[in-house]
Amino acid sequence: MTLEMVCNFRKCRKPLTNHAWVTTCSHAFCIEHGQKEFKRNVENSLTCPACGSELRDKFDVIQADLKPSETFKSIVLAGMKPDTIMDVTMRAMSFWSYQIEQETLYQESLARHCKEKLQCLEEVNTLNLQKLNAELETCKRKIVALQTECNKKKKQAEELTACLEINNRKIQKLQFQLDALKRKDIHVANYEMTTNNEKLMEISDLVGKRTKSEAFVFRPINEVDKSQSISSPSTSMFDFRNRNKQPDKNKSFKFRPVRS
Repeated sequence: MTLEMVCNFRKCRKPLTNHAWVTTCSHAFCIEHGQKEFKRNVENSLTCPACGSELRDKFDVIQADLKPSETFKSIVLAGMKPDTIMDVTMRAMSFWSYQIEQETLYQESLARHCKEKLQCLEEVNTLNLQKLNAELETCKRKIVALQTECNKKKKQAEELTACLEINNRKIQKLQFQLDALKRKDIHVANYEMTTNNEKLMEISDLVGKRTKSEAFVFRPINEVDKSQSISSPSTSMFDFRNRNKQPDKNKSFKFRPVRS
């Protein structure tokens, strides 16, 4: 692959194909930058943008046709002596060699710079990779520790769940016992209340409650007037007002409590 000349302006580097501005200091520039840089001043003095050399002579900088016609090729060196032709040719080859050498040096410098930058990036990448590997190992250890702790917590949770079930069964058992005791207490309380209601009244209370015109008598149960009786619930009632009467042998007395 044949290298081509490029514009020697530092910020341009455009390939030169058809026309170019060339200088005696062996530099070439594109049309745009050549027209901008090579405007002769009052002193008729120019400066090369690439090397800073002064270009005083009229032919120190010219606009060259890089693809001349066949007519131009046949006439440009016509009539010159061979040594002149060889001198012109050698100078043209020197110009070309210098341009190619400069382009090669530039490309080598660019490649070296890119290589150094790549090496620097590789070092940074290696350091980052090592750092990431260390963080990865740390994360793996943390994951293992968390898994161990998670398994431990799961085991503790299972144990607590089992204990909770046992305690719930105990609570249910105690609740059943408590309900049974409550029912028993209610039954006992009802029984005691019934018993208290059925307790015998003392005779002194009965005497104190009876009226003065009412006789305090003990009579058989079949002769008791239940609506007007004031007696002890468990004491037989007899009429002692007719104590001199002989009892009827055919009539039997039943002794049983009479409820008030």
